[in-house]
Amino acid sequence: MINIFKPVKVNKNDHILKSQKGAALLTVIIFTVVLVSFVIAILKMAGNDTQLSAMQRDSTKAFYLAEAGIEETIWKLNTGDISLDDLNWGEELLLLHEGNPDEYYDVTIRAYPEDDPRRGAGDNPKDWIAIESQGVIASNRMDADGERIAAGKRTVAVDAHFALTQHTTTIYDKAILTQHMITFQGNPGAEIIGGDIHSNYGIDVKGPFTFDGIATTSGVPDGWPDTSYSSLNDLDNTPNGDFSGPENWQPMDIPAVPYDDLKAMAIANGTYFANGYDSKNYSRGEQTFTGIVYVEGDVIFRNGDSLIITDGALIVGKNNPDNPNDSSGTVEFKNGSNLTIQRSDPIPEGAYPGPLGLAAMGNILLHASSSAVNGVVQSGGYYDADGNLMPGGMVDFRNNSRVVGAVVAEEVWMHNNTTIEYDGEYMENFQHVTTIGNEKFVKVSWREI
Repeated sequence: MINIFKPVKVNKNDHILKSQKGAALLTVIIFTVVLVSFVIAILKMAGNDTQLSAMQRDSTKAFYLAEAGIEETIWKLNTGDISLDDLNWGEELLLLHEGNPDEYYDVTIRAYPEDDPRRGAGDNPKDWIAIESQGVIASNRMDADGERIAAGKRTVAVDAHFALTQHTTTIYDKAILTQHMITFQGNPGAEIIGGDIHSNYGIDVKGPFTFDGIATTSGVPDGWPDTSYSSLNDLDNTPNGDFSGPENWQPMDIPAVPYDDLKAMAIANGTYFANGYDSKNYSRGEQTFTGIVYVEGDVIFRNGDSLIITDGALIVGKNNPDNPNDSSGTVEFKNGSNLTIQRSDPIPEGAYPGPLGLAAMGNILLHASSSAVNGVVQSGGYYDADGNLMPGGMVDFRNNSRVVGAVVAEEVWMHNNTTIEYDGEYMENFQHVTTIGNEKFVKVSWREI
């Protein structure tokens, strides 16, 4: 009889092996799916980054195209290549289209209305104009009308005024005047005694200080016109920003320093130094002069050294004033040094009669343990042969610096324990204007729209 219930032997190891093979296959499949998903995500992120980089590149190129359109337009207007003699009040027209189908800019110009408050008596339509320049980088995509879609597009707008360019010589009617920023910082704070301050850009207050005058600015903040002008003037607390912006305060000209005349005076006085002046190369300690001292290069006074000038001024010129990249023409009084520029009362006959106490084409760093300057401290104030203002430097006051006069520079920093006492009565002797240059269009405002 056959036993149909004969036990069947099961190989337990073979069952386990087959189970392990299935698990391994499942693991490989899952790992492959994850890896493929990760690679796809990385490729997508890389593609997005590439696309964003391309967009940023095209936007930047479009911005510089727009800027180029503004500069070329003003240049052509001032050289006579473009005439606006027939421009009517309020009229707008396409002035320039330059470039190629891939990269170009369009410039439009508009004459301000006849009743615009900035116009003076006798102004012509063209005397106040608004210029808009749009830079465009075209893509390979087409819109519904068959026109190429822009990959980058930026627009810059400026206001320009056609007038006789005037550069002032010796007008110092502000305690501080800067082309760029005025910054107050440190505790105890700086002190302004008498006089007002003005910046053609902005005023930044980072610490306490004493001031009871009027602080005005001509700059416009980022995001103009949606942001208040007063955002660039920390001292403008008026509800409408009355002391800020070019609509309320036009930029002020930087007074010109007569460097050539002062150099001639120093040569005649025997106090002209052609190769810079470093106190370590002279007798250490106190060094005294009378009259104008003119240095070409850099002036450095070190710890323990002092400079005293009576009835004169320290004037420092660049080695190559026509080169804006020349970094010479700086003044530095290091910690532990001393500077004194003093005037006799009354001023002796034949002494330097001007307002300057210290002037340099480059930076002025007064970090001395004490410095006392009677007269104007100015960085910059020199022009090229075409009457264009060359870039000046910064004036940085620290420790116990005191100026009785005024301060003019590209930028001014006043730290703790520094004082400017504006001598308005004395400065009234120097309030006149000398005209340099010709009639031309000059930008009076800039913004991106």
